[in-house]
Amino acid sequence: MAIEIFDAVVYLPIIVICMVISQIYFEHYLASSGTRRSTNFLLKMIISVIYLIQEFCLLQISLLNIKDAAFIMVLPVTMLFRNRRSNTWWWLLAITPILANIYIAYIGLDSFSDWPVWIGESIVFTLVCLILTSKDNLSIRVRYTLAIAGLGIVELLYLALGNQSRPASMLAATAGLGVFLILEGQRNTIEVKKKQKIKILQSESERDDLTGLLNYRALSQEIDNLTKRKEIYNIVIGGLDIDHFKAINDRYGHFVGNEVLNRFSTTLRDRIHSEFPNHGYVYRFGGEEFSIVVTNHSISEVHAVLQSVERQFAQHPIVTTEGDQISLSFSAGLTNHLNGEVLDNTLKRADRMLYSVKNNGRGWIVTDHHHKLEEAE
Repeated sequence: MAIEIFDAVVYLPIIVICMVISQIYFEHYLASSGTRRSTNFLLKMIISVIYLIQEFCLLQISLLNIKDAAFIMVLPVTMLFRNRRSNTWWWLLAITPILANIYIAYIGLDSFSDWPVWIGESIVFTLVCLILTSKDNLSIRVRYTLAIAGLGIVELLYLALGNQSRPASMLAATAGLGVFLILEGQRNTIEVKKKQKIKILQSESERDDLTGLLNYRALSQEIDNLTKRKEIYNIVIGGLDIDHFKAINDRYGHFVGNEVLNRFSTTLRDRIHSEFPNHGYVYRFGGEEFSIVVTNHSISEVHAVLQSVERQFAQHPIVTTEGDQISLSFSAGLTNHLNGEVLDNTLKRADRMLYSVKNNGRGWIVTDHHHKLEEAE
């Protein structure tokens, strides 16, 4: 009896948490392989087959160790609360008690005449999860805990109705589920912290250390996201380059050069964000090279704003911390991102336009419609 109690309270919960972890990794691995409909269908089938194998193994282990089917619903409930919009886990949740009881009846531990009870179990489990997953006013941790506790209560009622209230079975439905909740809580805490660290590292990898602007990696991801959004109907991409920046570095030194880069990037970012709120983005490619992306605004509007920024730098030189006054100008090329066009091709076109400016005197802006910076009035 002591061994059965140990199995119910310790051994089986550990087996279940291992299955949860493996299922999570299976989902992450398979989901990363594609997003097409045919691929998604295949992934769902693979996940379902893996799950059914896991459940069959758990059923065998629990019957062997405590002579009762235990923890059968924990895995589908856990995965469902991770992704309540998954149709796969809803149908797996509904079908699991029926399949488990069919197998138990097949090996002679139950009667096929009890099929109405099996369906009742399925309906109860599904309704409990449906109600709890929709209670957004409660935290996910509370809802999940209530769902697992509900499993234990239903199992205790089922044992009582069938006069099968053995100590090991009752502990599996109470203390065993409690141990599993502790283990799952720790696993979830570690997962959340890991995701937060990954998010921080990803954010840092997408930021330029000197100016704090987003870099090329962030630009590539942002363009990919923008092209998929239906409300985005136009994307303007520009390449910018501070004129004669090497001369500034040579004359004043790299510390002053870094200060100039910071002041330039701050001014450019603030103007783009203020003129095109929620539609303007500024990136640094390295050195004195920058890029801007503006959505749902015409290339002429972007051109006009850049002209205004250039006039601002011409009329108000940057005053460094050492008291040096440095007047800036920049060259730029603006172009429209074409539907279905690869980002690199758009950037190359803007880059060619930019270098045509640099090779022809600098200090002006070319676009798909303007070929020379208009003189300020």
